[in-house]
Amino acid sequence: MNKIKSILRKYYHRYKEREVRKKLESNCKIDKSAIILPGSNISFSGNKDDRIYLEVGEKSLVCFNAIFETSRGQIKIGNNVNMGYTTIISRNSVTVEDNVTMAWGITLYDHNSHSVDWDERQHDNERCYADTKRYGNPIVSKDWSVVRDAPVRICKKAWIGFNVIVLKGVTIGEGAVIGAGSVVAKDIPPFCIAAGNPAKVIRYLNESQEMKDGVEN
Repeated sequence: MNKIKSILRKYYHRYKEREVRKKLESNCKIDKSAIILPGSNISFSGNKDDRIYLEVGEKSLVCFNAIFETSRGQIKIGNNVNMGYTTIISRNSVTVEDNVTMAWGITLYDHNSHSVDWDERQHDNERCYADTKRYGNPIVSKDWSVVRDAPVRICKKAWIGFNVIVLKGVTIGEGAVIGAGSVVAKDIPPFCIAAGNPAKVIRYLNESQEMKDGVEN
């Protein structure tokens, strides 16, 4: 009986994975060996071009909610990536390199969404309300010209913990480990452990590298 249940589960997961692939295939390039877990989704809040918005490399196991709020943006996931359920919001570019491990509840966000200047964002809420009421979409008339964006890059061999938030313009260095619940607003150097809000280096993983003065402060 257990053997039969195991076989049924195997075919069920294959069926669900094929369903997910079919839903994503028009705007994604997914390697045949990659596994896209149920729950994965790609959505467009604005217009979209006839192009590839998201790529997944060889033998990666991923679960994501990819959101493109305009026709811009690009998400690239490399080879041998293990990604728990992750929200990726892109208007610039988000790159996850090879051999990266990512836990659940992570958010990668490559733009500010609003201007930090009140004079430039003072009508945003009114626009959202009016657009939702009229179109069912809160950002139809959003003024993107005042919204800053910059690429996000997770370098190879990095490990990102549960519920981490990575903001625009951040590069997380090769082999770096980011502690659970951290907010990463600035670049993290390679082969270190960083944690906190904002995330700061706790220690380096390469014992031969000396800590720089003030790096933990």
